[in-house]
Amino acid sequence: MAMSGFTLDGISTTLGQYSGVTAGTIVKLLTASSIYERRTDTEDEISEIKEQESAWSTINSELSSFLDSLDTLQSDDTYLTKTASSSDSTVATISGTDAADEDTYTLKVDQLATATKITGATISGVNSSTSKLNLSGSLTLTNSDSTSKGASVTISSTDTLKSIASKINALTADSTDSSGNTSAGTHIKASIIDNRLVLTSTSDGDNDISLAGDDSSGNSLASDIGLSSNAGATTTSGQAAIFELDGMKITRNTNTVTDAVTGVTFNLNQASDEDVTLSLTNDTSNIVSAVKKMVSSYNTLMSSIDDDLDVGDPSSSSNTTGPLVGNTQLMVLQSSLSSLITTANNTGSLNANSLGIGFTDTSGTLSVDTDELEEEISNNATAVKNFFYSSKTTSDGNLVLSSSGYTTKLADLANQYIATGSTLSSSVIDTIQNSYKDKINDLNDQIDNFNDQLTTLKGQYIDKYTELDESIMEAEAELSEFSSVSSSLTSSSS
Repeated sequence: MAMSGFTLDGISTTLGQYSGVTAGTIVKLLTASSIYERRTDTEDEISEIKEQESAWSTINSELSSFLDSLDTLQSDDTYLTKTASSSDSTVATISGTDAADEDTYTLKVDQLATATKITGATISGVNSSTSKLNLSGSLTLTNSDSTSKGASVTISSTDTLKSIASKINALTADSTDSSGNTSAGTHIKASIIDNRLVLTSTSDGDNDISLAGDDSSGNSLASDIGLSSNAGATTTSGQAAIFELDGMKITRNTNTVTDAVTGVTFNLNQASDEDVTLSLTNDTSNIVSAVKKMVSSYNTLMSSIDDDLDVGDPSSSSNTTGPLVGNTQLMVLQSSLSSLITTANNTGSLNANSLGIGFTDTSGTLSVDTDELEEEISNNATAVKNFFYSSKTTSDGNLVLSSSGYTTKLADLANQYIATGSTLSSSVIDTIQNSYKDKINDLNDQIDNFNDQLTTLKGQYIDKYTELDESIMEAEAELSEFSSVSSSLTSSSS
C-alpha cells in the first residue's frame, strides 16, 4: 500500500491508537515538507525536459523525411525518364536514358544476331559427363570477338567433361581486380548436352572459336574431347543483326543496339517483313511527384515547428505554450528553411518561383503550381534537373567530387540538424538530445537524494509519534489506576 508516492512500510498499524496520529497523518506531514515540494518540482522539470526531447525527436524525424524528398530530387532516375512505345513489341522495343531526345522511329528487323557454336562429337567409351577422360595437356581457347582475350585451361588425367566445362566457364567473363583493372575473358562458354561438349560464343556475330593444344601423346586435345571437325564436331557460325532504322540499313553484332542513336536502346526480338513504329516521349510525372513530395514534407515539418514555438495567448491566465517556445536553435532552423525554400539557387535563369514553387498564404504554407513546373520541364528538362541538383563525379561515377543546386543548400541545412544517435556527433539535435540526457540523469540523482531525505524524515516522524502514543498510553494507564484508587477510597469512607 502507498500514499502520495510513499510506502507505509515500517509504520505500525496501531500507530495513532492513543494520539490519533495515523499513517495517513505522517504521509500528510511528508507531502507538506519542503523536501517533498522540491522533489515534485524536480519531477516536473524532468517531465518538461522529456516533452522537449520528444518535440525534438519529432522535428528530427520530419527533417529526415524532408531530406529523403531532397534525395529523390538529386537522383538521375527522377529526371528525363522516358515513356516508350512500340507498335509491335514482339519484333522490337525501345528505351531511353536522360540523354535521349523525344522522337519516333521506323524500324524493320531483317535478321537477328546469333552466336557461333561448336557442338562436339561423342567421345568413344565416355558414357557419363563425370567419367575420367585420362587426358592431360593445355587447351587454349580463342574467340575472334575483338573484346575478348584468349586463355588456356590445364587438363589433368582425372578431369571429366563436367570439370573441363567448369574450367572453361571460369575464364568466360571479364574480371576486375582489387585495383579496378579489368581483364577480358574468353567470351566462350561451355555446356554439356548428351555427354558432348558444346562451346558457344557469348558475343553475337560472325565470330570464330579456335582451339589449340596437344595432349601428353602429342595428339590434338580438341579432337580428344570431340571438339574438332576431324572428330565429328559441327560448327554453326553466328551472324550479325541487320535492321533498317528510318530507312538506313545498319549491322550490329548484337540484338541490343545502344550506339545507333545517343541515349537510345533498340531491342531486336524477331525478324519481320513489316516496319515497327517506336517512340520515346519525356515522362515528367517523376519530377512533378518528387517536387510535390518535397513541398508536403516541408509543410509538415514547418507546421510542427510552428506548434513547438507557439506562444499561445500570453494575456490568458491559463495560457499554454509550445514545448520549445523561445528555443533559439529551432527559431534559426525555422527562419533558415523559410528563406532557403524559395531563394536557394536563384543564380541562374530558373528559380523556385519560375518552377511554380512558392508560398500560398501569410502563414508560410508552401505549394507548387504543376502547370508551371511541367511547362519549364517541357521547355528545358536538363535545365530543370541542373537547377535542383548538379554534380561532378569521378570518371566511373562512383564518387561525387562537388555538387550544387537548390536541393544541395537545403540538404546541407538539414544535415546540420539531423541526429545520428552518436554521442560524438556535433549535429544540433544530437547535441541538444545529449544535453537533455545529461540533465535528466542529474535530476534523477537529485530525486534519489530527496527520497533518501524523505525516508529519514518518515523514520523521525514514526519514532516521534510512536513515543507520543506510548506516553499517552502510559498516562491513560496511570489515570485509570488513579481513578480506581480514588474510587476505592471514596467507597471506604462511606
